Amino acid sequence: MKILTLMILMLVPTRMMAAELLAGPMISHTTTSSAIIWIETDAPAKVTVDYWTQTGRAMTITRAAVETMTSESYPHTGTVTLNGLVQNTRVHYAISVNGKQVRALVPQVFRTMPARQPRRNDSTYVADFSVGFGSCLNPGTQPMQPAFSEVLQHRPNAFLFIGDINYMPGRSSHYGEDPDPVRYAMAGYHREVRHVPEIRALMATTPSYGIWDDHDYGPNNSDRTFSYREETLELYRRYWPNSGGGTSQTKGIFHKFRIADVEFFMLDDRYHRDPNEAEDRKTMFGQGQIDWLKASLKASTATFKVIANGNSMVVDFKGRGERWDNFSTERDDFLKWMFAQGITGVVFIAGDWHVGTLNRLYREGQDTYPLFELLSSNAAVRTDPIVQRPRSGWRGNPQSIATVYPGFNFGLLGFSGPKGNRELNMKIVDKDGNVQIKYVLGENDLR
Repeated sequence: MKILTLMILMLVPTRMMAAELLAGPMISHTTTSSAIIWIETDAPAKVTVDYWTQTGRAMTITRAAVETMTSESYPHTGTVTLNGLVQNTRVHYAISVNGKQVRALVPQVFRTMPARQPRRNDSTYVADFSVGFGSCLNPGTQPMQPAFSEVLQHRPNAFLFIGDINYMPGRSSHYGEDPDPVRYAMAGYHREVRHVPEIRALMATTPSYGIWDDHDYGPNNSDRTFSYREETLELYRRYWPNSGGGTSQTKGIFHKFRIADVEFFMLDDRYHRDPNEAEDRKTMFGQGQIDWLKASLKASTATFKVIANGNSMVVDFKGRGERWDNFSTERDDFLKWMFAQGITGVVFIAGDWHVGTLNRLYREGQDTYPLFELLSSNAAVRTDPIVQRPRSGWRGNPQSIATVYPGFNFGLLGFSGPKGNRELNMKIVDKDGNVQIKYVLGENDLR
């Protein structure tokens, strides 16, 4: 028997026996009936997800399992899609690698999304729900990130990581000419975020979506000229499956998804971006992405249409920099088109500035309704106080209509109310749960 066992073990590839979970699990794109679970192993491996759901007042338990193989090439990531789920239902799950169940370090349970349609006996009913978001988190300087513990207390239906999710080297010269160590390091930066205890718990229990800004794309203020742009795109899509990325004609990480009566448009402000210092700079997003956004907005039937970007989209503070107004022709043409088309319900969320604030842009005679932008940054990147000097960066921002909060913070969007009278409650919340900024918009304010 011992000899037979030894022979069987010799036939099993060593990498299949030794493989372990390296990062994850992360709940990715989730709908009313499906969910994507992302994992990374330290070698190619068979990953099994056993899951069970609780439905109905009688708490009927249904169990199933789905398998996948993580990728042969490094990093060894993979996804499992759970189908046939029930809307607004709790799903418990367990991960096994090569047949061995992985000891869970955090609770492994999430909830599917609420239905889009009203209840049969109430035509005005639309589900109340919330979505959190944040940007600028650096595990290299902040290995413990208490703002995310507070996010978990609020239990949003989803969380959006909207840029600077990690901080890669800040200069192009740091990357060298050998792609192998660059690829290895980039994967390490993505993985490092998932090892932060508070973020690990959030990702395992809350559908999470991501887009990049400069620091998690490449060097500081990086753009389409970054020499490793293809490598960083490929790796980002490995670590963030999202609801997709780009189109068949246009590369990038931009994507969209919907929860109940709200649609979210997640933008890519780096892959196609002209250099900030270029005299002939024209685009932050590229024509293909702009065309996609226009077509998506025009087709959307959502009450609120939330556009997320790493940089500010509405601050009108002329000068070279990271805001969309520094590509003013592209921005102004888009806004002119949006209002001419009668697109309603648009609101923006952004990051990058290492503060939380609320911006508002309304140009008399041009804009049909005011454009609001809730900006949340410094989820966990700096603790030193920021000295407010006038007319520099966000300082002296003419569109600000709220305080500027420099401490650790995240954004929270709450959607509530009956059909025809929906409200958006926008908040900036600090790491201790204190609401630093609050503003309520009704759907009729954005028409």
